[in-house]
Amino acid sequence: MGRIHARILSNMRALAGVADKEFEKAEQVAGMYGSPAYREYSEMIEELKLDGIIISTPTGTHAEIAEAIAKKYDGLRGILIEKPLASTLRDAKKVADTLRKRRVCTLIGHSEIYNPVVERALELIHRGEIGQPHTVIHDRRGYVQPSRIASLGDVFEDIGVHDFDIMSRISKGPAKLYAQCNTRSGILNMGTVMVKFESGTEHFFHLSRQYVGRKRSMDVSGSKGTLSLDLFGQIIKIQDLDEAPEADGRTLSLPERGATIKVYGEPVQQVITDFLNCIETSQPPKVGLDDGLLALEIVEAARKSAKDEKPIDINIQSKHL
Repeated sequence: MGRIHARILSNMRALAGVADKEFEKAEQVAGMYGSPAYREYSEMIEELKLDGIIISTPTGTHAEIAEAIAKKYDGLRGILIEKPLASTLRDAKKVADTLRKRRVCTLIGHSEIYNPVVERALELIHRGEIGQPHTVIHDRRGYVQPSRIASLGDVFEDIGVHDFDIMSRISKGPAKLYAQCNTRSGILNMGTVMVKFESGTEHFFHLSRQYVGRKRSMDVSGSKGTLSLDLFGQIIKIQDLDEAPEADGRTLSLPERGATIKVYGEPVQQVITDFLNCIETSQPPKVGLDDGLLALEIVEAARKSAKDEKPIDINIQSKHL
């Protein structure tokens, strides 16, 4: 992700420098874009007088680095922390408290929220185009090299946070959560999570980092119709319940019956655009500290449920609903 951030920042003429403890990596990435390389982020911040910094390090170091930076550098106006905010809710709450006290604009890199297909789907759901959501199926699968798993943490914190954040923008209130998981090298690496809200809406999550290929999709069934999302292809299909299966899907206008919408955009670029806007205007980001904390609450509930093999009570209270 650090390489992706560097590329996009360079394209936006906002890349000031790159730091990595493995200095050869910093030199390689910085050399691609003509920026200086540093072994320590502290040296980079002090020498370049930065307005903002992106933390794209192993998951377990996010909170420690963000807290240290916030406490030491008053001139820094913004911090973008790659997802998740921290590995544990306890660490996340601690760093969030520091960032709030220091009034540092903070964005958490739940990039899927910035995917235009997700943005459009949430808009359609909130407008009531498919009625009351009954069932939401989240499918996020791919492959991660075993050597990288330890630095990324378990499957819930690594990739589950994306869909847990999306869920919090669709459903709220008390719910029961039940999770099952398989491990690789002692780390939860493949799992299913089921969440049933008292309102009646159910969310099902299929999460895996041991799958040949890549799948990222959502299927939302409502009282009036359905939404099918291809998060990679950035396509939404919307269909009313009373439509025949062969209904014409060629129209691009919404909310036309049987519509297929093609939308384009690089989510990480939208993340960075939002971050730069936060630094310049002090406006809150689309994914802030509250969102990062809420996603980790669900992560820890899933961990506990998978460990104890029992349902867990949760209560989703999101500012977005």
